[in-house]
Amino acid sequence: MVECEGRAWTPLVLEGKKSRNLKQILQENYEQFLHYIQKLGLEIENHGKTTNFQNSSTIVLTMKTTCFKVDFNDKLVTISAIINK
Repeated sequence: MVECEGRAWTPLVLEGKKSRNLKQILQENYEQFLHYIQKLGLEIENHGKTTNFQNSSTIVLTMKTTCFKVDFNDKLVTISAIINK
């Protein structure tokens, strides 16, 4: 891991339900996390095509490299993006 320098941005607080599995917590709260990272500069691209009357689409989410500080306590998880000084 690389140490990040900067200041913590407005935190996102999620219910952890006594879990310390960050992936599981983010999956259970994906809408709140998606709204949080959109404010950081998330780009969304939608690519769709139709071939032989079959529709297909792909959504690509792109975000600049960002460090996050994550703190766990009994029932809550606090996630803060680290913004460059």
